[in-house]
Amino acid sequence: MIDKKLAATMCDYAQKAVSERLCGDGDVIAMRSKGGFVKNAAPFAELTEDKLVEVKADDRSGQNALLGELFATREDINAVMITHPAYVRAVAEAKATIPAVIDDMAQIVGTTCKTSKSAEVADVIKAVKGRNSCLIAGGGALTSGRTMDEAYTCALVLDKAAHVFVCGSVVGGCKVINTLEAKLMRFVYKKKYSKTNQENISQREGD
Repeated sequence: MIDKKLAATMCDYAQKAVSERLCGDGDVIAMRSKGGFVKNAAPFAELTEDKLVEVKADDRSGQNALLGELFATREDINAVMITHPAYVRAVAEAKATIPAVIDDMAQIVGTTCKTSKSAEVADVIKAVKGRNSCLIAGGGALTSGRTMDEAYTCALVLDKAAHVFVCGSVVGGCKVINTLEAKLMRFVYKKKYSKTNQENISQREGD
């Protein structure tokens, strides 16, 4: 049986994604569970607790291959979202890399967000290695976190960064945050500002 708090958390954040216009075809929301992971079996706008399914940890069929591999190989990941806002799709289709064009991105996402070479599982896993997010070639943004709140926040920030990156490119380019400064922002965020907060949120989200 799916944990009630976990189910409520997933439905809540799916609706938040809808309200922020992050959605498109093939959106995914998933959280680690004791037996494997739980994911949506309906579009975000239609998602209710009875439209969530639990997948066994060793199930690698279809879409479960990517989610299963992420949860199996990344102990730091407890939640995953794949969203398809317009500017993210544009960057993913161009197979471009988004640099740290805003402070929020440097802190929450990192110095860059790469687009995978292809949509194949191995290429997506490679693109997200050592990171909490990547863009999927020809698709959307894969964001992850210690909590669903963190994965969702990352999706919001990536949407904002993609918007800045695309619009800035049209008028001559964006001012990119210095790599060293971006790394420092990321380090301070992970080690100081977010650690206790994410631990508290994790207790509220269930399982």
